[in-house]
Amino acid sequence: MEITRGNTPEARQDETLLISRILGGQTELFRQLASRYAGQVLRMVARLIPSPEEAEEATQDTLLEAFQSLARFDARQASFPTWLMRIAYHTALKHYRQHQRTAPMIEVDPHWLNTISDDETDALLDDTAPDRVSLLESAITMLKPDDQMLLNLYYFDNRPIREISSIVERNESYLRSRLQWIRKRLAIIIKTLERNEE
Repeated sequence: MEITRGNTPEARQDETLLISRILGGQTELFRQLASRYAGQVLRMVARLIPSPEEAEEATQDTLLEAFQSLARFDARQASFPTWLMRIAYHTALKHYRQHQRTAPMIEVDPHWLNTISDDETDALLDDTAPDRVSLLESAITMLKPDDQMLLNLYYFDNRPIREISSIVERNESYLRSRLQWIRKRLAIIIKTLERNEE
C-alpha cells in the first residue's frame, strides 16, 4: 500500500487507513508510515541534540514510542505528523536533559527585557552579516532547551502557532508572548556577546 504524499484530505485518509491496518495486526506496515516522517523527526531533534548518534537514537526512540502508542492516536485532536512531532519534542527534551548538556549561560536581568525595543530586537535578529549570524547561532544555544525547540518550530520549521500549540501542549497566547520574550532575550544575549568581544 502506497500512501499519498502531502497534507491533503486524500493523504490524511490514506494515513488513517494505514494506521487502521497497523492497529488491525499488520504491524509491518508501520515501517512505511515511519519512513515518511523519520527525516522530519531527525531534523527536529538534531537541532537540540547535535551529536548525530544521539539524534538518531532520539529519532528511533520517537518512532518506537509512536508505534507503542499508536492506539492512542486521535485524528480529531491532531494530524498524525503533529502527533508524531509532539512525541519527538518530548523525546528530544528528555535526551537533552539525560545527557546533562551544559552550554555557557549569560544571565539576563528580567528588567533588561523592558529596555530593548521591538525595532532594536528586529534589527539585531534580522541582520544577515556573517558575524551577526554566528552570534545568533551562539545565542540560541544559550537558551533553555524548551525555548530552543519553540524557536526552531516557529522560525526554522515555519510551523503555525496552532500546530506548535498542539506539539508543545501550551496555549497559543502563551506561545506568542513566549516567542516575543525569546526574541528579546536573544537580542540582549547578542549585545552582551558583542560587548564581550570588544
